[in-house]
Amino acid sequence: MNTPAHMALSLALLGKPPPRRLWWVILFGALLPDIAYFLMWGLPGARGPLNLAADIFNSVPLYAIALAAGALTQWPWLTLLSASALMHIAFDLPLHAGDAHRHFWPLTDWAWHAPFSFWDADHHGRFFGSLEGVLFAACLVVIWRRLETRWQRALALAGALVYAATFVHFVGHAWFGRHWAVW
Repeated sequence: MNTPAHMALSLALLGKPPPRRLWWVILFGALLPDIAYFLMWGLPGARGPLNLAADIFNSVPLYAIALAAGALTQWPWLTLLSASALMHIAFDLPLHAGDAHRHFWPLTDWAWHAPFSFWDADHHGRFFGSLEGVLFAACLVVIWRRLETRWQRALALAGALVYAATFVHFVGHAWFGRHWAVW
């Protein structure tokens, strides 16, 4: 799934009842598994070390330990951060065919290559990428109903615009074989 879709899904599912002051933790937890990829894009020569960083930030055992620590210490920020990251990984696991992660690092280097992809048309990406778009829209409706101020709605609209750009890129790539990205 695209990162903005992970963020919307986590906020829709974990954002109630936690107070709004903890929403940033949920959003950051949903972003965390993809953070190394944003760095790779900006730092082309750092691909090798950042591949290990990608494995660390996609590690189920590490987030499970953090989730348990958050629950035991009653630190809601750590619990929400870990739960959001684990939710991201749970939705990525079945949707990464040729670009799988080592989700159980450091216990093993094994990576499960799923039969499906959220973007690759050769692995049902047209269907799953389109389904992601519908899921994002549904999550946005859930989130929108919880917002109270214009500032919150402006931020939600900004997030929707970022997702729209990624979705346009997906449509061009998966449906028309063209690069329709603004970047």
